[in-house]
Amino acid sequence: MYIEFTWPRGGGGQTAAHALGTISKKLATWANKYNVEYKTKTIKYKLRVTFDLDEYYTLFGLTWVLDPKYPSWTNYRLISDLNNKI
Repeated sequence: MYIEFTWPRGGGGQTAAHALGTISKKLATWANKYNVEYKTKTIKYKLRVTFDLDEYYTLFGLTWVLDPKYPSWTNYRLISDLNNKI
């Protein structure tokens, strides 16, 4: 199981770097607030976030707030089927 953030492919590397930085900063703030450890992995235009405990996925879903400046970047999907090819 993991959480996946996606950002647009257009705009070149600068947009991708800005999106990744925005998401990473917001994620770090969230994790610090709730004292949660997490791991990330960047694959192309996606950031995957994993937690050691399943309860943290519920906490994340209940407490994550979209950034009003970048709602599409800070929106996420919860991937529970690791064989999902969609």
